[in-house]
Amino acid sequence: MVRKVVEVLVICFCLMMLPVFVVAGSGDAEKSYVGAEKCKKCHQEMYEGWKSTLHPYKFQKATPDIIVGDFTKNNRFEIDGKPTVMTVKEDEYFITTIGPDKQEHTYKVDYVIGGFWKQLYVTTFPNGELHILPAMWIVKTQSWKKSKYWSKTIYQNSCSGCHNTGTSINYDEKTDTYRTTWSDLGVACEACHGPGSVHVKAEKEDKAATIVNPAKIPDFRRAVMVCGSCHTRGSCCEGKYGYPKGYQPGDLLNFTFSEKPKLHPDASSKANRQEYIDWKKSGHAREGVACWDCHYTHRKGKANRYQTKLPGSALCRSCHVVENTGVHAIHSVNNCVGCHMPPLGKRATKGDVHSHRFVVISPAETIKAGGLAKQPNSCNACHYHKKDAPEELLKVLEKVKKAQKDRKSFD
Repeated sequence: MVRKVVEVLVICFCLMMLPVFVVAGSGDAEKSYVGAEKCKKCHQEMYEGWKSTLHPYKFQKATPDIIVGDFTKNNRFEIDGKPTVMTVKEDEYFITTIGPDKQEHTYKVDYVIGGFWKQLYVTTFPNGELHILPAMWIVKTQSWKKSKYWSKTIYQNSCSGCHNTGTSINYDEKTDTYRTTWSDLGVACEACHGPGSVHVKAEKEDKAATIVNPAKIPDFRRAVMVCGSCHTRGSCCEGKYGYPKGYQPGDLLNFTFSEKPKLHPDASSKANRQEYIDWKKSGHAREGVACWDCHYTHRKGKANRYQTKLPGSALCRSCHVVENTGVHAIHSVNNCVGCHMPPLGKRATKGDVHSHRFVVISPAETIKAGGLAKQPNSCNACHYHKKDAPEELLKVLEKVKKAQKDRKSFD
């Protein structure tokens, strides 16, 4: 009797969970993308908050209010000994450079990617292929730099799945043409909640069961995969796509995507969009601390650039309590981020990406790897002068640790 009751309870629980995964599945032909403006009609506050984040602006049309690169004064630099020149004419932007045929061409900038750390410029080839042009603007240094994507990278295959929402590549192999469409140019509601057509038409009592809420997916690892589907690095479909094509929120990401991160010798990330890869190695992942426990998803946050719920180390100390002794007393007990999330990666400039493994990287790792050029560490991320050799910093750490150990033994 007891066994039957248990079996019934298990079946009921599974049925309760079923809508989460049915909605998340990618095989439902009825679902389609409707666009963020549809979501706005019922979720005005969420929509306005989302507009204050960075997500909507990952891919935009090239207009004067969006372009941050200097197309008029500091508008020339050399690539492989050849001049690349940026110009503007009647609110349209152009980049003159060497094309795939080794001849000079002037390309119209149709779209831009980003603009907060760096900005890349996208043009449309005659067959509909989108290509990232070779000139990239670095915001921090206010200078031009060569982009690595020109001209073999096809944007639709390498980038669109994460910089746009509801991408339909629409490639015709017979004519070798693209007629690509999106529901939203940037990262919008349905990128994280899944296609919304069924949800929009559903009756009020069925609304919750017809859309994915990542925070309510029972398996937190599967839930975090929603963020991880884009905050990662690798390929899908035997290397054809640079994002998990076909993935829908609620799916298992590991079945559709092969990770290929850029790592330092100690396995910490050396490039951007690898936060998910870092997180999986962390104590946060082990204990079930998800992305949205630290970051707002629908609003700007207290640290504007990172959408965190509290600024800097105040966020860490809202959960972690440490004493101002030993290694935690070297600087201040309040500087958690500087040591446990060292800026070791590169997005646009060196050190503009923080580690998400949440561990201190000792100077010992640098010494072991053969120097700072091969392996950075937490201490040298701030102490970068000649006198601050990893060996000297390690001595300081060892001395402090020994003193703390001796003090505990004495007590």
